[in-house]
Amino acid sequence: MTINERRNIPLWKKLIAILFSLILFAIQAGIIFVFFYYYGTLASNVYQGLLGVIYLGSLLFGLVYILTIIARPISTNYKITWAILILLAPIPFCTLYTLNALSRARSNRKQKKINDALNKITVPKDVIIPDDEIANMIVHNIQTQTYAPLCRGNKVTFYNDALKKHEAMLEDLKKAENFILMEYFIINDGKCFNDIYTILKQKGEAGVKIYILFDDVGSMMLLSKKISTKLSSIPNLTVNNFSPLTFNFDPLINYRDHRKICCIDGMVTYTGGDNLSDEYIHNTTRFGFWRDNACRFEGDVALTFIDLFVEMWYISTDQIIKGELEIPNTYTIYNNNYVVGFGDGPTVANDVAYKTFFNLILHAKKYAYISTPYLIIDDAMISLMALKAENGVDVRILVPGIPDKKAVFYMSRAHYKKLLRAGVKIYEFSPGFNHAKNVIVDDKYAFVGTVNMDYRSMFLHYECGAVIINDPEVLKMHDDFIDALNKSKEVNKTEWEKRPLHQWLIAFILNMIAPFF
Repeated sequence: MTINERRNIPLWKKLIAILFSLILFAIQAGIIFVFFYYYGTLASNVYQGLLGVIYLGSLLFGLVYILTIIARPISTNYKITWAILILLAPIPFCTLYTLNALSRARSNRKQKKINDALNKITVPKDVIIPDDEIANMIVHNIQTQTYAPLCRGNKVTFYNDALKKHEAMLEDLKKAENFILMEYFIINDGKCFNDIYTILKQKGEAGVKIYILFDDVGSMMLLSKKISTKLSSIPNLTVNNFSPLTFNFDPLINYRDHRKICCIDGMVTYTGGDNLSDEYIHNTTRFGFWRDNACRFEGDVALTFIDLFVEMWYISTDQIIKGELEIPNTYTIYNNNYVVGFGDGPTVANDVAYKTFFNLILHAKKYAYISTPYLIIDDAMISLMALKAENGVDVRILVPGIPDKKAVFYMSRAHYKKLLRAGVKIYEFSPGFNHAKNVIVDDKYAFVGTVNMDYRSMFLHYECGAVIINDPEVLKMHDDFIDALNKSKEVNKTEWEKRPLHQWLIAFILNMIAPFF
């Protein structure tokens, strides 16, 4: 078992690293403070000599920079946010924007190494869905953005509760013979992970290769030293944390691994909204009843999720593990459905998840049902939902009734106005927190995965999911959504307009910088 260097270096080296990091952080903070102080005190002397020239020059530079941002193919909301900040303080925010842009672009050498790590794991890309033009357009769009093979005949099982998924996953883990891949945003001490640990210990001792990847920020102060020590005692088990949080200034630190993947022997894969933590299996209560769901896939779509895991493992460790995995050569065709799995992330220039959601809603003819814990979206997505509702499509959105973050809840509610006016129906899940992430369309198409309807998920996180096409489980997802609506309170436009002033004010301020968070 290994874990990232931050947890392995001696204490004296850690102290030196922390001290050095603090010095660098102080210098960086000082530079930023000087910039802000400079611009704050300069306003009254803007035309006085050299300082005035410098100030006006920086404004001109900022305006030119803004024009280059406007010309870029990014969300209008991002453009507006950056433009406001650059006009306030051109040099600091031009620098920050440049660092942000550079952090999104992998070097060609790095990308080549990642491609080499994935080369061996391939599946056909030329599958066409007969007699379904809309499905083919949706799939084609995904495939033009990222590596996402279309897979036919996978056995899909939808779990409307993370507890049911947890119980099923435990049974599949017990059957593992070759390898287990687990990638989660949150791994927390408790019954949920202890159930899994017991099986991992047995499997590791039996020779099964086990790889675990967790997000360092998501699991901060949750995955204790005790459980790390227990994991380290398991043979054939390797665990690493994605992008460890340190005191160094690192633009990449804002990009987190929000994926949830469990792949067993390259045959069975689980993905959905749930993490490995007790609230998901109702062993502890947070924010009322925790609603979440997930899917189990048995078939060759597992190859896509193996690719995603191998890629993130390489990004985190510089280790290529493809040669360690015994990948199946053949798969059973269980039915005539189709599944396309995909991943997204800040270094993927085409915003795959955003465009997939947009495409699913765009092609809805009867209904588009959306489940999300957060509703912080750009004007284009809001306008699309409103237009579909005005065209007679039944558009419904399910959000939490008991939020986990009140400020984010207020930000979500600020987007209700145009949607309600257009006829979109919005429901707040009365029993508690709705964490499920789904888009369900016309009894034919459905998304299940890790992507929230917010900027962070769609543009800043590493995410994953699958679009399910023409499978009976889509109907089960529809029925589960309707059942949740029956337990929820529909938002009334008149009541919404009377929400407290502090909610409006918080949302107004935070939504101006929402694209950053």
